[in-house]
Amino acid sequence: MGIQRVNPWVVLSISLNALGNSFMITANLGSSPWTSAGQNLVSIMPLSIGAAIILFNVSSFVLSYVLKVRFTLWTIVKSIVLSFVFGLFIDVFVFLLGLIFASENIWIRLLYLVIGINLIAIALSIHFQCNSVYLPLDYLLQAFAKLKKSYTIGAILCMSIPLSISISICLFQHHVTGVGIGTILFVLGVGFLIDRYNQVIFINKPSYSSMKVDDSL
Repeated sequence: MGIQRVNPWVVLSISLNALGNSFMITANLGSSPWTSAGQNLVSIMPLSIGAAIILFNVSSFVLSYVLKVRFTLWTIVKSIVLSFVFGLFIDVFVFLLGLIFASENIWIRLLYLVIGINLIAIALSIHFQCNSVYLPLDYLLQAFAKLKKSYTIGAILCMSIPLSISISICLFQHHVTGVGIGTILFVLGVGFLIDRYNQVIFINKPSYSSMKVDDSL
């Protein structure tokens, strides 16, 4: 087995995904569901948002397996490494945006929100077309999309999991964190945006059955 080169498209997609999530966090109008769940987890555990998202990514392998996605050990290792990079990027981008672009102006915050959602959708469209290793949460989204033959419906089903986590912690804390109009727009719109970006971004033809995972383990 030779040394595998790092796919620049994967690097780009992970960077855009982390940056998009960071824009939504900075906007403070509601984050993407998994990031929102991470923000809520941070409120009750000594973790950074990036670390919380890494934890969710690793845990999502279990549900993906229940949905009959099978992985080799090597695929799991590569995906977990990608998760650590993604979590680190989020922490770095949140820090930088807080220094450079933080604003209380509602219109600027709404602009951050729109930019964030679109960056994440573009990132996922690119990443799913790379036929490369994915984040564990991306495998989970792909599994739901394949099940329903639609990223729109699959995304809504997948996002209901972190939303349930966030709502539970918010009720326990009696304080709303990371949940807002941005969360709702993300749940309802990211699948639609992925489908649209798949029509204009052509790396490889996207397919609901294109997950490159090995039938073992």
